[in-house]
Parts: sequence; structure tokens; C-alpha cells
Amino acid sequence: MPEISRRRQSFEYDVCLSFAGEDREYVRLVATALRKAGVRVFYDEYEEVGLWGKDLYIHLDDVYKNAARFCVLFVSKHFADKLWTNHERRSAQERALKENTEYILPARFDDTPIPGLRDTVGYIDLRGRDPDKLAELIRDKIGGHTRHQYLPPIPDVLYRELKANSEEEKAEIYAVATNFLHTLKRMSEGERLLLFQFFLHACPAELPENVHINIDLLRRVSGFAPSKIKRLLAGLQSLGFTVSLKEDDETEGHLGRQEKLVLEWHDMSLEGRGNATDIAEAMITGATAGYCEEHAVEPLKHLDFSQLAEATAVEDRHE
Repeated sequence: MPEISRRRQSFEYDVCLSFAGEDREYVRLVATALRKAGVRVFYDEYEEVGLWGKDLYIHLDDVYKNAARFCVLFVSKHFADKLWTNHERRSAQERALKENTEYILPARFDDTPIPGLRDTVGYIDLRGRDPDKLAELIRDKIGGHTRHQYLPPIPDVLYRELKANSEEEKAEIYAVATNFLHTLKRMSEGERLLLFQFFLHACPAELPENVHINIDLLRRVSGFAPSKIKRLLAGLQSLGFTVSLKEDDETEGHLGRQEKLVLEWHDMSLEGRGNATDIAEAMITGATAGYCEEHAVEPLKHLDFSQLAEATAVEDRHE
């Protein structure tokens, strides 16, 4: 797989915004419109907690060089004079030079020349242009590419499913959901596939404590032998999963009782709330909403949780 194709699958942001503080009022409206539309945007006011205590020179260099699919430079006379905007610009230009792609998207408040930004590079003129209209253009530029490792910035469908009403509840759920996505990234392909089949076919009656499934059913839907199932699940212990094997009371009959697997997931991050099996279950089952049974696992293979937000959900997906 080409280098650029690999990197597109692991971007943390769809777009990062570089601007001078004097232009913040306009840029804030653009960032708000993008976020509501499901675009993962790096905008400093959304990153206050994450930026707190970091070496900003090093961190911002990484963001503008590696973390986003596109970078919008809001060019103005103020932008040209600022130390931090020039630092961000140089990082973005280094990325653009290495990849030889249209990574930098200039948006001009005026005609101020910017070092390294050629006059021949296409730009958007912001004079008389509404912030919402610019947000629409950015969305069009990002396009309808397959999302990889994607969690919507406002997963309102997930909030409704978990009956979260207060901003505090929503913030807690989003933090746990982000940690669960990071947990999934650390798994092997086989571990993820088994886990997805577990949640998609398990009985959720004992949530939020746990979900459980008959081991023979899991064998049939995953295609893995019971010995492999047990080995893969045991390997997830370091990622916060606890799995126990119990007799399945519901299968007792003339052939004897069968076994069932009982699973919990605990958010092990420093700020984690502990047992968060209900959030993990809601994310996995919610990600497949609108897909036919045959293709239900497809978005999960890409760790694409678009269906958790109305802004990015697509109904009746069968391709």
C-alpha cells in the first residue's frame, strides 16, 4: 500500500485550521459549522485540555505536519506577522513538500504575501464570503472518502441511546468512547473481528455490567474454533477486558448444559470511569445501524463510527 494511502487511514483530524488571533471570530464560526457537520477539526479552543501542559512548539509541529488530512491557512496581514502562525505554516509546508499533494488550502482575508506560498496556488477569497459557505467548501474538499478510525465530534445518536442529557454526561461518554476507539486500534485484526461478533450477537440483558453469548453461537458467527476464541479473548485482558466462562442455564436439555462467555470492558485510562461495557456495546451495535446483516461488519473493519451521529449517518447501506 502506498505511503499516503496508509497515512490517510490514521489521521486524527480531517482538517486543521491555522489563523491569527485577530481573525478568530470568523474562524470560530467556520470551526463550529465543521464540527456540527461531523468534520474532525483541529481548532485550539476545542483542544484546551489536551494542550494543557504540553510543549506547544513540539506538539503543534506534529499536528500541522502529521495529524490532519488537510490544513486551511487563513491568510491575512496578522497571520504573516505572528510567531506561532509562521511555525504552523512551516510545519504544514514541510508536509506538503514531502508528499507533493494539495495538503495546504489557503483562504485569504487579503492579499498579504506569505513566504513559501506561491501566487499560483489556488485559494478561496474570504472577502464577502460567509463562514458557513467556507465550511461547506471544506466539507466538499474532504469529500466522501471511506472513513478510517473515525469517531464523530458530536455523536448525538450515541448520546440518545445512552440517555445522556447533561453536558457533563455527554463529555464523560465522549471521553470513554475515544478511549474505546484507541483500545480497538491496539488489537489485532482477528481480535477485533471476534470482539465485534461477540457484541453484535450477544445478549445485552445484563448491561451495563456485562454482555454474554453462548460459545457455540460465537463459534458459528466468527468461524473460530472454541480454543481460538478462548485464546484471543484471554489476550485482551491487558486492554481492560475481563472474560469468564460459565454454564449457560438457557441451553440445559437432554444434551446437557453448554457454556457461555461473559464479557466486561473497563476503561483503564487515568480519567476512566471503570466498567464501561454499556458504552462499548452501544458503539459497536450503533456503528452497524443502517447496514444490512451481510455488510454489518464492514464499517467496523475500518473503525468507522459515522453512524453514531446524525450528521454523518447514512441509511440503508448495502454496498
